[in-house]
Amino acid sequence: FELFLFLFPPSPRMKRDWLWRETVVHQLSVSLEDLYNGTTRKLSLQKNIICRKCGGCGVREGAQRRCPKCHGSGMEVRIHQLGPSMIQQIQTVCSQCQGQGEWIRPRDCCLTCNGRKVVREKKILSVHLDKGKKGPSGERGPPQNGP
Repeated sequence: FELFLFLFPPSPRMKRDWLWRETVVHQLSVSLEDLYNGTTRKLSLQKNIICRKCGGCGVREGAQRRCPKCHGSGMEVRIHQLGPSMIQQIQTVCSQCQGQGEWIRPRDCCLTCNGRKVVREKKILSVHLDKGKKGPSGERGPPQNGP
């Protein structure tokens, strides 16, 4: 699989989707007594979740998201006249939306996520260590849905 990724690098969208699927490792310090007797510890995590108010689009309902400068393509075409019957055409990343193809006016931003499309959510997980555990074994918690 790594060879495939080396030969065919993922697109920016694939990279964004790939990042949230990675396994996250958190270290939790426990004493020898806790391992022997068993214990339950709480672990506080923060993660980004898709904004429920705007559905992850970053704008209030009915607002225009397409960039007015590049018309949603993410690229600008500039034409310069160098002389009589000589022109130069340059294609660059859109300076207004930075190649995203969408641009959100400040007044149209979602009030919950401020146009970021995600909100931070704090979650507290309860980690239970069984009585008589022999040592660190890489405990796995339940899978979490979403980014």
